[in-house]
Amino acid sequence: MKILTDIMNKYNQKLGDFVIINPESMGKDYPYTEIEYVEISSIGSGTLEGTNITSVENAPSRAKRIVKHGDTILSTVRPNRRSFLFIKQPPKNMIVSTGFAVLRPSKELDPRYLYCLIRQQKFTDYLANNAKGAAYPAVDSDTIKRAELFIPPLLTQQKIASILSAYDDLIENNTRRIHILEDMAQAIYREWFVHFRFPGHEDVKLVGSELGMTPEGWNIVEAGNRFIVLLGGTPSTKVDKYWQNGTVAWINSSKVNEFRVIDETEFITEEALSNSSAKLLPKRSTLIAITGATLGQVSLLEIEAAANQSIVGVYDNEGYFGEYLYLKFCEIIEKLIGKASGSAQQHINKGVVADTQLLIPNKPVISKFRIIIRPYFDLVVNLMYKNKNLRLTRDLLLPRLISGELDVRNLNVG
Repeated sequence: MKILTDIMNKYNQKLGDFVIINPESMGKDYPYTEIEYVEISSIGSGTLEGTNITSVENAPSRAKRIVKHGDTILSTVRPNRRSFLFIKQPPKNMIVSTGFAVLRPSKELDPRYLYCLIRQQKFTDYLANNAKGAAYPAVDSDTIKRAELFIPPLLTQQKIASILSAYDDLIENNTRRIHILEDMAQAIYREWFVHFRFPGHEDVKLVGSELGMTPEGWNIVEAGNRFIVLLGGTPSTKVDKYWQNGTVAWINSSKVNEFRVIDETEFITEEALSNSSAKLLPKRSTLIAITGATLGQVSLLEIEAAANQSIVGVYDNEGYFGEYLYLKFCEIIEKLIGKASGSAQQHINKGVVADTQLLIPNKPVISKFRIIIRPYFDLVVNLMYKNKNLRLTRDLLLPRLISGELDVRNLNVG
């Protein structure tokens, strides 16, 4: 134990001695006329949801910071939200918001090891405890520089980074496969149900309907007349027994931001389910966020769960239309958002969802579609569970490696 303590003390060093913060910014001599802009809202804990392409002339005033391969960006606002990203082979014109601190490692600090340091919970806690401002807590560059972290010799850093990066690479590869599978599923859906080039379409006439020209023999129904449409609810938080030792999965609307919902926000009790407006939704229910920051988000439930009152769930009792409903609402969600009401905060009423007209293929077509499409969805969720387990393992290793508790000096890591 004394040896471990000595190692930790020896290499407990200030981050500011090993990084340059915000090394480059856009100036008048910036060589590009167009930028790929990264805003804070698009960054999660190691994830990038997307970028905005804009001209330099029309770029937001916060679009200033230049990033390069090997940098780590870290949101300085509300650090407890853990918004950070390792920059890997970015476009030459990538620019990030001034709401990020761009950390560029010196030659004595491995870029991947720097990223490992930033994403450990201990560092997040340090930033949160030193943030200034109650309504808009934020940290400055000096606070980041003062952080004392375990920074061993470069070779040891590289070994630690190599171990943890192996997990990241597996997660990244699985995520890439997930998005390919989703794109393929969306493409098949559009081919069959938007362009109406389903198997045997040559022998089916298109006829006029409320939704335009549609295949003869297909029905148009209101969602609530054909499927189950449920508004979620929240058991009283003042009743402790509703939330203690619960066994029923319950999700809030932030979960709908996730590509698939594979785990709960919290557990509630059976009594809470019985004595509140919360309703249990089956696996493969389509989830629609109807208010707040998540308004219009669509996801697919991959567990049995109840949801809060900011979510409408839609499902098919027969089990034939689960995947179809998800893809259909992804297609038409902008129309639903267009029917949102409310001045202070927009929301989509449950009735809007229930009254939405849906095109329902005949049974032979939907049966064929289900046989083809279900394996895509099953593989997506399997890969997501693999990623969940990889993250759990990586995050268990992270603090032990970063603290020096696990000594890697004698490991032969490629």
